Amino acid sequence: MRILTDKIYYKVQYPIKKAINVLKEIEPEDYESYNFTTEEERKIKDFLENWDESSKLKLQKLINDLRNG
Repeated sequence: MRILTDKIYYKVQYPIKKAINVLKEIEPEDYESYNFTTEEERKIKDFLENWDESSKLKLQKLINDLRNG
């Protein structure tokens, strides 16, 4: 089980932590200074919509399935 836990950390948790740290550097009041392209804004919006619509539920289901084993 330890190997699986390590894989989850390195493939999921660690990249998410890195992404959150990058996002923390983007202060809302400084948003305009980043000059995001329309494409970049679309990618962010698409990611958030995908997370809300399916990815979050898939992750919750995986966790519940593992707990119920």
